[in-house]
Amino acid sequence: MIVQWRSVLSFVLNLWRGLSRGSLRNKIMTWSFVPTAIILVAVALISLYAYQRVTENLVIERDRDLTRLSASLLATELAAYTDPLADQFLAVFDGVAAFDANGAILAAEPEGYERWNASWFKSISANTSSGSSAPFFSNIVVDGLRGESMVLVAIPIKGPQGDSAGGIAGLFRLDATADSSLYRSIEKLGRGESKCIYLVDGNGRAIYHSNPDYIGHDFSAQGVVRRVLGGEVGALRTRDFEGRDIVASFAPVPGTAWGLVTEESWAALIRPCRRYGQFLLVLLALGMAVPTLIVTVGVKRITQPIADLISAAQEVASGSFSRRLTASTGDELEELAEQFNLMASQLQESYAHLERKVADRTKELATLNTIATVVSRSLDLEEILSNALDEALEVTGMDGGLAFCLEEKAPAMALMAHQGLSDELVCFVAQLPLGVGMAGQAVRVGEPVVSRVADDSEGELGDLMLREAMQMVISIPLVTKGRIVGTMVLGSRSLRPVTPEELSLLEAIGQQIGVAIENAQLYEQAQRLAVVEERNRLARDLHDSVMQALYGVTLYAEAAMRQITSGGGDLAVNHLRAIRGTAQEALGEMRLLIFELRPPILEREGLVAALQARLEAVEGWMGLETEFSAERNGRLSPDLEEGLYRIAQEALNNALKHAHANAVAVHLRHNERTVTLEITDDGQGFDPAAARKQGGFGLRGMEERAVQLGGKLTVQSSPGKGTRIEVEVRQ
Repeated sequence: MIVQWRSVLSFVLNLWRGLSRGSLRNKIMTWSFVPTAIILVAVALISLYAYQRVTENLVIERDRDLTRLSASLLATELAAYTDPLADQFLAVFDGVAAFDANGAILAAEPEGYERWNASWFKSISANTSSGSSAPFFSNIVVDGLRGESMVLVAIPIKGPQGDSAGGIAGLFRLDATADSSLYRSIEKLGRGESKCIYLVDGNGRAIYHSNPDYIGHDFSAQGVVRRVLGGEVGALRTRDFEGRDIVASFAPVPGTAWGLVTEESWAALIRPCRRYGQFLLVLLALGMAVPTLIVTVGVKRITQPIADLISAAQEVASGSFSRRLTASTGDELEELAEQFNLMASQLQESYAHLERKVADRTKELATLNTIATVVSRSLDLEEILSNALDEALEVTGMDGGLAFCLEEKAPAMALMAHQGLSDELVCFVAQLPLGVGMAGQAVRVGEPVVSRVADDSEGELGDLMLREAMQMVISIPLVTKGRIVGTMVLGSRSLRPVTPEELSLLEAIGQQIGVAIENAQLYEQAQRLAVVEERNRLARDLHDSVMQALYGVTLYAEAAMRQITSGGGDLAVNHLRAIRGTAQEALGEMRLLIFELRPPILEREGLVAALQARLEAVEGWMGLETEFSAERNGRLSPDLEEGLYRIAQEALNNALKHAHANAVAVHLRHNERTVTLEITDDGQGFDPAAARKQGGFGLRGMEERAVQLGGKLTVQSSPGKGTRIEVEVRQ
């Protein structure tokens, strides 16, 4: 029940939160009504909780007393079984035996029980030897012959001298199907369908249980069982084996080592409380419905003007700033309507200003995007500055301009591009000292500078600008990474104001152009370094191959002259043959070195023609059998053609120098999606894995070129079985 009331309270709180986030009408109703509802719910919960607590205490006290009384009644019933002179004594027990002081069985009924374990009765005699004549109630024992579980009730018999003379013992079998007097006595104690009762011996094992399946089970681990075996009388609220909420009461059975435990369902005990809870729910519903009705009627008259304000605000939010409100309530709502009208007027003005700002900003971004696109079309410095100058003049509306680049070796600026100016002025400013004139102002201050030509007309440069009818000049530094790499001068033949936003835009343009200048300079530097590196490599190759061959030709020639002079003609002929072979080898090396350079035919006629020329001029000339095929003869992009040519060149060089092949084949296939280049030879082959580790045969270089082209290189080779190299590139 407490859980149910907690659910009700949770529902009310969630409803309050939901209404508090709704309309103003809901909020007014919520804040005026929900506190009262919460108080009502709290009172109801407290009342029900107090009722349940009192009920729980009463039930626990009742069950404790009843269980103690039941234990006493059970002890009385057991005492009635211990009168051996009673008429029904033999009918009470499932079996009866007489035994002497040594535990020997003298007689037994029914037959067969005379073979009982004599040690039981001997221990009973020992327990009663102290002179007590009270009946003895045993724990559960097991008949070894029959395998039956049972309890014994022994009545000791005293001798003339007061010593033990044996006794009479009756047994109760622990069997759920047995018609036992003991079980009938215990079952009399049961009350109601929800009640469970069980009797345990001194070891905590169940002598009887309302559920027959539990008879004989060990309950010593249960807290209530430990307490009753300890001699306690009590009751508590706990849970049973199946997790149900119960009230367990317990009491020891007087005169025995046994304990009686009763369990009663808590749900059945508090079932009468539910009607009381339903009654409280009805009262709570009435307490919430009546105030809600009253508050709803009153709030509606207050919130209608606010609803009109919401409608007007929605129109303003949709862009209709001309909406105005009229309210004659004479209270805060009328003042709110006036403030709304003022806000709408200000929003109308601000929106118009914002549209102008957005248009200006969009124009600036478009300008920067155009400049970036223009300067990124080329890596040629003059072309970059010329395109950038044209675009800057168009954007700013100026009449003419100059673009300078700072020289590396001298503190001067070199003119790279001009537009709209006379040849005389262009020749004069072809090279200016750094920091001189209007162009140097931007270099000195590091930001765009606006100046009037009339204010800076001293000197020949000023006179030339006046002859051009220029009235004002804007100097823009070209900056990259905080370093000035050039400057741009824009001139106008009319005076006009230049806003801070325009200067900021020009500064951003200067930074874009500066980055493009740096890229162009780095590209030129990389080209120069590549040329130097290629030149050094060719020099090394010439020294290692051709020069050595020519030196060998010289030695063979001198030896042949000596032989001819001394009359050794045959030996001279051998030397001449060696000269011819060495010269042919040197010529082959020269052809290889020449074709390692970018052949002009690659740029003029494309990859197919370049591969054919290479096979004819090198491999064919050196006597190799060549094969070439191309499925399509269309041109590819310059970078892709050069990359594929370099890969084919490296593979063919390997076939000549290392594989000692007799035949090579080159196949080129390409469609709309992929380009495939395949080079095969019948040479001696190699182990690709070992070659990659050793860095030989140029495999790493070919793989890197394939990756740069966005493709994949495949190498198939093994010693003595030739080589197949394939590169596939997606277009």
